[in-house]
Amino acid sequence: MKTIEALKQLQADCIVFVMKTHNYHWNIRGSNFPQTHAKTQEIYEEFAEVFDDLAERIIQLGGIPCVTLAEVLKLTKIKEESKTTFSTDEVLDGVLKDFEYFEKSFKELSNLADSEKDRVTSAYADEKVAYLQKSLWMLKAQRG
Repeated sequence: MKTIEALKQLQADCIVFVMKTHNYHWNIRGSNFPQTHAKTQEIYEEFAEVFDDLAERIIQLGGIPCVTLAEVLKLTKIKEESKTTFSTDEVLDGVLKDFEYFEKSFKELSNLADSEKDRVTSAYADEKVAYLQKSLWMLKAQRG
């Protein structure tokens, strides 16, 4: 079932993104520190929940979610970030790029799930697309 493969891909992407946004959260510098620090926490908490939701959906469909970091790193398409100091603009640019990737990936998941008559996964993916589109709008407005 291709839906399970797509769910696993997104699960792997989410956990790497959670780590990446923790890095931003810990290592943001500059006058916008409080706002960016708080926003990155909001983001990694959201994506930690998505990571868990995806794993549970994989199991519901009869699959096995990613359970090792080795598997996650093999599957992920999110680029890790090893820098340890970031400006607000660097954080916004990084999050925007990854949110655009996630928006595209969740749209693809929705279409794939629809083609396999899996309305539950499709509806979940559509919810994530709505969240990402609103978040992208807000981040782009903040970026200027």
